[in-house]
Amino acid sequence: MKTIYKVGIAVSAWAFIGLVTIPPIVTSCSSDNDKIVERATESGLLLGDDLVAVKSSDGKVSIKNTATGKVTIKDINLDWTTSSPNDSLSVYCTEGKRGYYNAYTGEIAIPAQYRRAWVFSEGLAAVQKNGMIGFVDHKGRTVIDFKFPYHGNPLSEFTFKHGHCVAADTTGKCGVINKQGNWIIKPEYDNVSAYEEYAIVSKAGVRMQVGYDGKVLNSFVLDDIQRLTYTVKERFENREGEIEYIDKEIDTGLFSYRVGGRCGLMDANCHRLTEPLYKSITAVDMNMFRATLIDYYSEVILNAKGVVMR
Repeated sequence: MKTIYKVGIAVSAWAFIGLVTIPPIVTSCSSDNDKIVERATESGLLLGDDLVAVKSSDGKVSIKNTATGKVTIKDINLDWTTSSPNDSLSVYCTEGKRGYYNAYTGEIAIPAQYRRAWVFSEGLAAVQKNGMIGFVDHKGRTVIDFKFPYHGNPLSEFTFKHGHCVAADTTGKCGVINKQGNWIIKPEYDNVSAYEEYAIVSKAGVRMQVGYDGKVLNSFVLDDIQRLTYTVKERFENREGEIEYIDKEIDTGLFSYRVGGRCGLMDANCHRLTEPLYKSITAVDMNMFRATLIDYYSEVILNAKGVVMR
């Protein structure tokens, strides 16, 4: 799945399981064996003024309140910062399980129990348990059942924005759910990018604009379109009687359109002469076009009707 939403990720959530994921900067510390990890505050992993992450000599991290001297959480990894000021919970990891702590108080909010955990967004967080993904609230209560598969999705996914979240069904097809976990765009697309008022979806190489009532607003959406021209040398005689040549651009009347990083050939009446099968298309003359395949190397020759010449 792809989505346009990017979440500020302080540290990879599971790229270094079992290691302290925050490079330490050593300052004064409470004992000779403990080192305060200042970067946890700098990166937003800790938001309370009195909180510090303390790294012990055995490499484990604890959160300490310097005002009270109390250690609020012991022997963890700090994984994810909060995504917005309205979502105060951050992700931590211990013994291969993930939970949430309050970045302002340093206290555990949801005990570590999940295989994977995403940042909170609009009051909900995606978590993985028994191979499936569901959504919980700030108290760890399940709001959306564990029914969405994990397909190696990046950490920026499974987040809500404007009440919408991109998800996939068990077949790997993508759609959009609301905060009740209901499909508002059915999972029947290869990729989905969700925006505030609509989504851009793709199926079999064709991109469409779909509203959150499931209706197709535009059945064919382009990334770009370019007029295809080629250049010829035109001979002329200058004032001194000398022969010179200048470049003259000739318009073929055809266009290269781009969908999802691939190009196709289109005529001036908006009729697609080819599907978007090529990496690029350039004009050679009025009836010859070089089409580079997606391996960036191989080429075919198309005529003005989009037919591959043999």
